[in-house]
Amino acid sequence: MSFQPTKEQQNEALAGLFELYYNPLEDRYDHYLYAFLNSLMLYPDDTKQALALAEKLNNQLAKPLNALEKELAYQKLETGWFDDLSN
Repeated sequence: MSFQPTKEQQNEALAGLFELYYNPLEDRYDHYLYAFLNSLMLYPDDTKQALALAEKLNNQLAKPLNALEKELAYQKLETGWFDDLSN
């Protein structure tokens, strides 16, 4: 399955990444997830590049997420966010 975002969606994702860079979210998990999802919009066919960009934004936090916390963030994405989408 291939996903190809429109140019407008990619522009919004880029704006979202700039916003996260200059104004990190208080919830570090949400910050990481938003960075990852916006990165996926910019690099829909290159997950490795999307993860690298999300990692760069994570590392600029005062207290970056460690590996366990990243796993918990992905679990939050799977359980919380996807459940909200299905309702």
